[in-house]
Amino acid sequence: MNKNKEFLYLQLADKIEKMIGAGAYTIGDKLPSVRSLHREHGISISTALQVYTHLERQGWVEAREKSGYFVQFSRQGLPQLPPVSNPVQTASKVQVSERVAMIRNTSSNKHIFSLIGASPDTSLLPTAKLNKALRQAAREESKAYIPYSDVTGYEPLRRQIAKLSLNWGGAVTPDQVIITNGAIEAATLCLRAVAKAGDTIAIESPTFFGLLQAIENLGMKVLEIPTDPVTGVSLDKLEEVFKKKKVQACLFICTYNNPLGSCIPDNSKKQLAQLLHKYHIPLIEDDVYGDLHFAPERPKTVKTYDRDDLVLYCSSFSKSLAAGLRVGWIINSRYHEKLAQLKFMSSASTGLLPQLLLVKYLEQQRMDLHLKSLRQALSIQSMQMTKGIQQSFPADTRLTRPAGGISLWVVLPPKVDTWELHRKALEHQIAFTPGALFSSQPKYNNCLRLSNATPWNDDLAWAVQTLGKLICKQLK
Repeated sequence: MNKNKEFLYLQLADKIEKMIGAGAYTIGDKLPSVRSLHREHGISISTALQVYTHLERQGWVEAREKSGYFVQFSRQGLPQLPPVSNPVQTASKVQVSERVAMIRNTSSNKHIFSLIGASPDTSLLPTAKLNKALRQAAREESKAYIPYSDVTGYEPLRRQIAKLSLNWGGAVTPDQVIITNGAIEAATLCLRAVAKAGDTIAIESPTFFGLLQAIENLGMKVLEIPTDPVTGVSLDKLEEVFKKKKVQACLFICTYNNPLGSCIPDNSKKQLAQLLHKYHIPLIEDDVYGDLHFAPERPKTVKTYDRDDLVLYCSSFSKSLAAGLRVGWIINSRYHEKLAQLKFMSSASTGLLPQLLLVKYLEQQRMDLHLKSLRQALSIQSMQMTKGIQQSFPADTRLTRPAGGISLWVVLPPKVDTWELHRKALEHQIAFTPGALFSSQPKYNNCLRLSNATPWNDDLAWAVQTLGKLICKQLK
């Protein structure tokens, strides 16, 4: 496609989108015809059609046969944002594993329609190219994957990961990287490197239950920090905790927190790095969603601003390429030797065949083009899920507006019990994640997490509508 033509249609589509967002056009309004756009903006008919095709794919407009294009969605009138969380400011033990097991057992049932979506749908991933890389790796490295891998991982993959760090402002060398069995092993190794059983870890509230499980299994405690659904963890509250020496380390998902989708702004990430320096507190930064930004620019990481090597950076390919490969990594020098020792005692090494596959893919394919397509799909799906919730859930529902990632956090009226809702939903073969899993405290019982990982379709629309009906029944 001609770049000037592409720029023109995207520029005009963005202008119309902003007008809808500002209320110049509201839901149900008819938009200018294709011929009007052609005349008034000096563009071709085909370019004008592209404008509306783009907006239709994004979910903003709908085409009506022989009538033209109409606004079908507007951010005006969206549900209110959830409030800043207000957890009890005392350290507590974690006991979530039993409840997590209940959800895992039900969602693994093939007959259940899942709204959980822990990673992007396979239709959004470069499966054919990954298969090609696998065949090539097996053919060209026919014996290389048989022995144990180096404890820190396959050096060519560590080199590729070091190159990828440029995307978030890193200047990483391969010897700073340790390959792990996914991001959960990475986070667990980091916890063991900076803390011991009985120590307290600062976390966001709410936060991903997998991280809570890791802390629980290590016999550590958590102290939940108030978290804004847009800008992330409260740095003021965090500094109060640091001053009182209440925590040994922090474990945050700073970019597109799971489940909130919150993202600490870059300036605040810099401030957070300064706080870590001031109080000499290490941070385990889980950045598995960092590449899934909906806006053009990738957010920085706290590691970007880390001058003392107090940030133990963790990520994986699970959310961007293939969760089943179970390949993650840690970037850090200060604790490198300790982490390598812990990795050897934990699992000796990470399987070499997935690492060989990933090197072949990263060397020969355009990861940036794949991510661009994936981000666009997830952005559209987030908007479509938002629209479905807006249309089907009670009017006083609160909902996050993430700018990246695969999670939407829904706050329902206080009367709703999402554990009971989950039980009722299973009777209709629908599964979601109740909010109580995302805290060590008895909180978020009226909340739930939904996923935008799956392309919107009639089955998904039915599931959201059915869930809305079950919620309304609880409120009667």
